[in-house]
Amino acid sequence: MNLISATSMADVVAIAVNGIGFVPTSSVALLLTNEAGLIATLRADASPEAPADQWAQALTNYVHRVTDANGVILISFEDEQAMTAAQYRALGDTLAHAGCPIRSAILVTGGHLMDYDGDSTDSVKSSTVATSNAALALMMATTQSAKLAADIPACTNPANEALARFTREALTMDCTDEETLTVARGTLADMIEGYRHSGIISAEHAAWIAGTFTTKGMCDMLMASLATPSYDTGTVGAVMLGRKSPEGWKFFKAGADALYAALEFIPTEHRADLLAGIGGSPLSTVRPIC
Repeated sequence: MNLISATSMADVVAIAVNGIGFVPTSSVALLLTNEAGLIATLRADASPEAPADQWAQALTNYVHRVTDANGVILISFEDEQAMTAAQYRALGDTLAHAGCPIRSAILVTGGHLMDYDGDSTDSVKSSTVATSNAALALMMATTQSAKLAADIPACTNPANEALARFTREALTMDCTDEETLTVARGTLADMIEGYRHSGIISAEHAAWIAGTFTTKGMCDMLMASLATPSYDTGTVGAVMLGRKSPEGWKFFKAGADALYAALEFIPTEHRADLLAGIGGSPLSTVRPIC
């Protein structure tokens, strides 16, 4: 891929959306940079009820895991919820103290983009993101388009009994047990391979993934398994942070598409765990732009 440069707010938002994998709402995105350019994109739910200092420190600790980042571009996607001014100030202070200051900040709200610290006189319509130079360059460079959670079709065939059963079973699963993980990874692989050949996700598989993802440890390990077959915690950690590339890109991309397809069979109130898994996984980490 050729070097992609961001020369406008629309370019920056386009790159963030491409890295996250879907258009976020009520979220804060952090684009981590160093002298080489963009090295990772992180997303967090907006939590206006959280104490500012605690919220800021939690995000800074997460940023710290990417040890060679020395700058942040922040994007606040405001919708039903939004980062508060106090949280923004606290995050700016903690990141600066950590040697990774906020270089610039963008506000996305009400169908417009603007400088977070400005007076809205630089406001431009959000529609400019799709036609920005960065968005067009990314479109030519990849076949993977961002997905909007709100565009997922309504669930018409909910496997409620199966979902309840798989959710109960997930409560007893031990994500550190290799045999348990092997069985779960096999089920996920069967689901992905079936999707690759038929383009279809069964309601039973969708219920299994929704139920299993209610256990965070299983969710994390299964998401990591899209990129690596390793059970080593160091390798899994590197994959989750985007420091290690997937071993099979076709399987990785098919897995991403399969998980999004599964959402159509999952009732809206049960989609949060799967969306959180996608948003906090290797699927939401930008590889270095080069």
